[in-house]
Amino acid sequence: MSSVTFEQVSKRYGHSIAVKDLNLAIEDGEFLVLVGPSGCGKTTSLRMLAGLEEISQGNLYINGKRMNDIPARERDIAMVFQSYALYPHMSVFENMAFSLELQKVPKAEIKKRITSAAQQLEIESLLDRKPRQLSGGQRQRVAVGRAIVRNPAVFLMDEPLSNLDAKLRVQARAELSKLHRKLGTTFVYVTHDQVEAMTLGTRIAVMNQGILQQVGTPQTLYNEPRNTFVAGFMGSPAMNFLPARLVEQDGQLTVIGNTFTLTVPPDQRSPYAPYRDRPVIFGIRPENLHVPGFVPPGIQPLPFKATVSVIEMMGNELVLYLTTADRQEFNSQEPASQESTSQELIARVDPRAPLQIGETVEMVMDISRFYLFDPGSGDRLG
Repeated sequence: MSSVTFEQVSKRYGHSIAVKDLNLAIEDGEFLVLVGPSGCGKTTSLRMLAGLEEISQGNLYINGKRMNDIPARERDIAMVFQSYALYPHMSVFENMAFSLELQKVPKAEIKKRITSAAQQLEIESLLDRKPRQLSGGQRQRVAVGRAIVRNPAVFLMDEPLSNLDAKLRVQARAELSKLHRKLGTTFVYVTHDQVEAMTLGTRIAVMNQGILQQVGTPQTLYNEPRNTFVAGFMGSPAMNFLPARLVEQDGQLTVIGNTFTLTVPPDQRSPYAPYRDRPVIFGIRPENLHVPGFVPPGIQPLPFKATVSVIEMMGNELVLYLTTADRQEFNSQEPASQESTSQELIARVDPRAPLQIGETVEMVMDISRFYLFDPGSGDRLG
């Protein structure tokens, strides 16, 4: 087991910066997930850790030892790739044994390690088969098993589940979580899928355009996003964002949007008070919008009218695409606009709600669960 530390690490390709000033400490035995959209720098960071990419600037440490100039083969790291990279002419046993044979590990020890790994991954019956005789899920297990037998200090995984179908991905996620708990080894996992990140990681590092945006537990990133990017990336469907203005009216701190007016609850006034009289971005998650008849108890409700434009039946919930009703209500300091003020929202609601496309319904917003962001920097206010 080992800790990993990125210290001001950058990677440049000519004038292009793939990773910029990455500072990240991965604890011994942790399952850390690097997540972000394509091109955000997550795989490049993983490849620098593996020794497959040179570091342009900064320092990389494994268990306190600087790794910048240490070749990949000496880093005690095992990597599972998206393509699995199994040798087609070798059996499963031979694929798992290959790296150990290169290290001159005794045959008895190789057999012992492979048997143990095969039992953990439930692939004992596959050891004599060739990769072409395996399903996608079985190949994925073999690729993981090939990494396990090396007893590495750190496991690196680059989108290893992306080739699996939806059902197998769910199953494989559970198996990887169990495997991590059983081995107790440091896992660093790259994915663009925020569901994988939320379900697998003990902590998640969110990246965008080569810059680390936020690191934290899944719950922290979801409930306390640092900026609009993290708020919009973590969660499916994404958080709703609406332009608004924060003002003080009649002694009340008020958020005024194009189609709504929200009085900030007294217990939430203090963090937002310094930002009065300025434009803001109002954010609220889809699960905090409710339909009549299915409003949960204990919320702070704000009714608003909206028209249902799309309904997606997900089985356990309905995902509604809504268009809010036009309303010409603005901060008295600003002139009224002649343009339509309707806006789009997405809601996750109870599947029993009897709704029709084109229907106008009085929705309910839980104003105890909103966020405000700075329109310029995207940073969360308060």
